[in-house]
Amino acid sequence: MKLQLGNIEDDYKRWLKSYKRHLKYKDVSKNTLEVYTRVLEQLLAFIEMQNLAKKLKDMNKDFFLDFIDYREENSRHGYFSKKTKQLYVSILKYFFVYISDNNDEFYTFENEFKITQKGTNKGKKVKYLSDEEVNILMDYIEDRRLNRGTYYDFIYSLGIKLMLYAGLRVSEVLALKLKDISISSLLDSEGNKDMYEIHLAHTKSGEEQTALIKRVDIEEELFYFSENYKNKNYIFIAYKKETLIHRSNFYIGVKTLMQKAGLDKKGLHIFRHTCAMQLYRKSKDILVTKEKLRHSDIKTTMIYAHAEKSDVADAMR
Repeated sequence: MKLQLGNIEDDYKRWLKSYKRHLKYKDVSKNTLEVYTRVLEQLLAFIEMQNLAKKLKDMNKDFFLDFIDYREENSRHGYFSKKTKQLYVSILKYFFVYISDNNDEFYTFENEFKITQKGTNKGKKVKYLSDEEVNILMDYIEDRRLNRGTYYDFIYSLGIKLMLYAGLRVSEVLALKLKDISISSLLDSEGNKDMYEIHLAHTKSGEEQTALIKRVDIEEELFYFSENYKNKNYIFIAYKKETLIHRSNFYIGVKTLMQKAGLDKKGLHIFRHTCAMQLYRKSKDILVTKEKLRHSDIKTTMIYAHAEKSDVADAMR
């Protein structure tokens, strides 16, 4: 069977059809077939949304890890257990081994699945950015915004800050309208209205909620969009297509930006985790952190209630 005949979507569908027929011939259980089909169709959707791989041979280890990271970001809790990650890797490996064994070019994907998993999910430690990494990222974003000032420089700057400083989920960010952000009536110690209130109509719980962010953090970005794109209904619109930016494209864009800033940490949920860790370290109040993240159950917030080595050292000094 020919490895590649046309574009990546058509070739993938052709191989997926062949593989599903192969599984049925092997008489696998109905449940196994459903699980394999679900994961492999999720990969198809990811292929159709991304713009990095143009053909099957472009799919390498980084591509598959990006896919798993993307699915993890979109999962219910924002992270996968070790068992779930192993399941994804196994299904992808079996499928691409099938392609390797049955294509006329003898092309193999074997090396792309030498993926090792470190540690275990017990006592899972939340991944987040250190203060130094936040400073590096903010300096890089500001430099791009000031020296280039393209549409997408402002898009990524605003999106990242909303996750990092307001604790928003990416789905909440991408659904925002300009009218959803307004000056709060809350006053600081000097009587200044220093906060924006963000009205969230589309949340994980399905309930309308409100988040807070300092005005100084996103004032320049809001001015840019209100001055240049005030007639647009939503903020996060693709520049040319005039459609909502898809979270997979936003994920890829942020990943590229992080790499250019010299940071190797992946995922969008890492910004929300960083927001929580910074707030808890500052306030030492788990209830405040719970309200900031808008968690319904404090048990979810408790994963942030641990001290870093630097905190221990400071307490000992």
